[in-house]
Amino acid sequence: MQSTIKKILVIITVVTVLGGLLTGILTYSNIGFTDVFIRQWALSFVQAVCVLFPMGVGVMWVMNKLVEAFFSGFSAVHKNLIFGLGMAICMEAIMALSTTYSNIGIKDLALFSDAFLASYLMVLPVALILSTVMTLLIKPKLEVFLAS
Repeated sequence: MQSTIKKILVIITVVTVLGGLLTGILTYSNIGFTDVFIRQWALSFVQAVCVLFPMGVGVMWVMNKLVEAFFSGFSAVHKNLIFGLGMAICMEAIMALSTTYSNIGIKDLALFSDAFLASYLMVLPVALILSTVMTLLIKPKLEVFLAS
């Protein structure tokens, strides 16, 4: 039982750190460091976790099928890198949409579009780096830990 609780806590920690960092960058891009930043970041974080967790499962399934279909001859490391980069691109778009909607709203579509694009382009390099680090360093160790 304690092993299961440790595994759940590790997953929650990873989701919180990554989700918190990325929604923080997105919120900063949308509204800057204003007096409502913490409140908006927290709202964006909760909304992103609620939206991204269920969507992430579906996106992971589709991405895995695509990588296997188009890159079946590649090594496991290369397939994992392609999978991670694809996931970062897709999931950051969803997170940027969610966070921009939370921070800006959709009443002014031009403002929403500009804010979405600016935040997506700001967070994407961070997500791509994190994706690579997760794929090459953290994921293998996490898989061993979760399998134990």
